Amino acid sequence: MIAHAPAAPTAQKESPVECVNTLRADAQRAPHYAHAAALSAPSQARTARAPLNRDRLDEAKRRVPLSVAARNLGLADLLRPNGVQRSPLREDQNASFSVTSDTLWHDFATGDGGDVVDFIALATSCDRGSAIRRVMEWAGLADGSPLPPVRLVAPPPAPRREPRDRLRGLDLREPTVGELAEIRNQRGWSVFAGLEIASRRGLLRIANVPHGSALVLSWILTDSARKTAWARRLDGKPWQFTHGESKANALRSDPDHPPGLADVISADRRAVVIAEGEPDALAALTLAWGAGAADRIGVICLTGAARPLPPAVCASLVGRRVRILRQFDPPGPDGKRTSHAAAAAWTRSLTEAGVAADCLSLDGLPVKDLADLIRDVEPDELETIAAAVLRGLLP
Repeated sequence: MIAHAPAAPTAQKESPVECVNTLRADAQRAPHYAHAAALSAPSQARTARAPLNRDRLDEAKRRVPLSVAARNLGLADLLRPNGVQRSPLREDQNASFSVTSDTLWHDFATGDGGDVVDFIALATSCDRGSAIRRVMEWAGLADGSPLPPVRLVAPPPAPRREPRDRLRGLDLREPTVGELAEIRNQRGWSVFAGLEIASRRGLLRIANVPHGSALVLSWILTDSARKTAWARRLDGKPWQFTHGESKANALRSDPDHPPGLADVISADRRAVVIAEGEPDALAALTLAWGAGAADRIGVICLTGAARPLPPAVCASLVGRRVRILRQFDPPGPDGKRTSHAAAAAWTRSLTEAGVAADCLSLDGLPVKDLADLIRDVEPDELETIAAAVLRGLLP
């Protein structure tokens, strides 16, 4: 049943019938009735009515925010009043639909956006005038004339955009022994066996990355698919961007192809570790070496976004044993733990897809992540740590 917001009594100079009729006539004269006066010389009577019509529509939109419109259209379960989420109007795998204060929305994938009127017009494939009439009717400010039934018409899926590619043109090469040693020394690791494995598998590469007017020598985590690549400066310094500092520089990003997935598929590795961040992925390979199982264990690197794993990734892992290594993440000012939320979302996605997956927590240890766990650890101690981290993962 369509929900109607209660109408608040207000002092009016015109009857509701006269105001709505004027509003309907304005909407038919121009796509946006509020700008109709700029398109032709308005009469004195129309000029006097325009502010009242705008006030009535503003009041209607206040009474009918996006969440109310979504409920009335049967989309209540698909739209939240705030935040970035999946679009309720099309197939959306990457949560690209933003809602602000339950009044404005924007679809970053298609470029569509606007207020509740624009939302209704797109959801029902009607013109703006009909969408305005529907908002007025739901707000209790219409003249009572019948409206046609709602027929939701989903627009065609937005074409998939190719990810931004700053990897093209880079001269990727294998790291030298000296460069492997530099990465190892910065991390405080006693061995660079995991780095050598990553290099041999094509996961670890070196290149001069353009940054501003300079070329920065960097180590890059990617794989043979080259769909995703993250760069870190070889000198250990953060990248400087206009929005602030960042340890990693995204050269190319495709959620369906995280680094390491292509290696898991091509080598048919039946045991898989999912690590958050590039250093943790290299540390996981080091532990695989310490356990004497480097050839049997694949490592996939993900970033810490608390979003479900794409269906394509989950489908590729069906039939494999997967362990997510969750970082220790102290609560932020809002009480949330980013890494905890990410690991929970990934675990849920995998189990719902039928993948045998579990999550190993580092909570309670005096370390932040897997890379810290093997810092300053002697080679003969790696075997013990590897056995604890990978216990039950291998058949």
